Amino acid sequence: MEINDLLHAAVDSDASDILLVTDAPPVFRIDGILKTTTLEPLDPETIRDLCDQILKDKQKETLEKQKDVDFAITIPRLGRFRFNIHVQRGTLAAAIRRYSNDVCVLDNLELPPVVEEITHLKTGLVLVTGQTGSGKSTTLAAMIEAINQRESKHIITLEDPIEYQFQHSKSLIEQREIGEDCPDFASGLKHILRQDPDVILIGELRDLDTIRVALQAAETGHLVLASLHASTAAGVVDRLVEVFSPGEQAQIRSHLAESLRAVITQQLLPAAFSKGRIAAAEIMLTNRAIQTSIRESTSHLIPGVISTNRRMGMQTMEQALKELLLNGKVDPEIVDEYLQELKGESPKEQSQGLLT
Repeated sequence: MEINDLLHAAVDSDASDILLVTDAPPVFRIDGILKTTTLEPLDPETIRDLCDQILKDKQKETLEKQKDVDFAITIPRLGRFRFNIHVQRGTLAAAIRRYSNDVCVLDNLELPPVVEEITHLKTGLVLVTGQTGSGKSTTLAAMIEAINQRESKHIITLEDPIEYQFQHSKSLIEQREIGEDCPDFASGLKHILRQDPDVILIGELRDLDTIRVALQAAETGHLVLASLHASTAAGVVDRLVEVFSPGEQAQIRSHLAESLRAVITQQLLPAAFSKGRIAAAEIMLTNRAIQTSIRESTSHLIPGVISTNRRMGMQTMEQALKELLLNGKVDPEIVDEYLQELKGESPKEQSQGLLT
């Protein structure tokens, strides 16, 4: 089996992900749903051979030492793919994410218009959050591309690995890959402030040092865009603050209240009457009430502030889901499931009050 044939089949099937595990056939994720291919189950030798076809010597050393390796490659006529190759039960396994050759345009993502307005900010911290596979990287790339097509800026990205590859337009764009161009996010951010950036993209806020320097960059005249694993805007605030020691948290809350400009929390739902998925997005824009909640550690009040400020462009996830339903973009059953998760109610209770 050739890895290029497998990737080609994934492209033809419009799969977003490929999973390779011993004793199972290759599995594709299509429109968010896992679908088993008709190929034969994979044995350990076949998976190792597939991995060896694309691993470089340095990546093989990393895999041997750490039992995990992440990287991305572009394959002519097929596109760009992010690989995670790891060890499970003593054998290799792989998760492969497919990316479009072209960076998405914000208009094509059908996100609220305020997302484009956020890209006009000059300074501050903007976070795109959600679970794994919720489209965070795609949204961030589209926001960077909007700036690239509109303004003359110096944009520097720190990514692990580089997912979408940008072309210079009105902006000058540098893309640095963790492990290849700099050792880690914290080190890259420390030096990035000396490289005259206007806009900084951080692939993921992972640790205390990265968060600290990101806040510093946002406070010193830069626009910082970053991703974070969090399911609500209020959860973002708590997660960022709790990384720090109790003695620092009050000061960090003050810094965060001043620097945080917006949080976009999204999840992907199956689209109604068509293939593909559509994003539901919770939008938080920092105003005085939000700043007060951040400073005073009352993040439980943030959802109420969001829900009562729709004129500003804010919306809760529940409001986003209901709007998609009213516009016929998602099926009621799908919305029921997500609202059930948000409220902890039964599907029957949800459907009774869905359109109220």
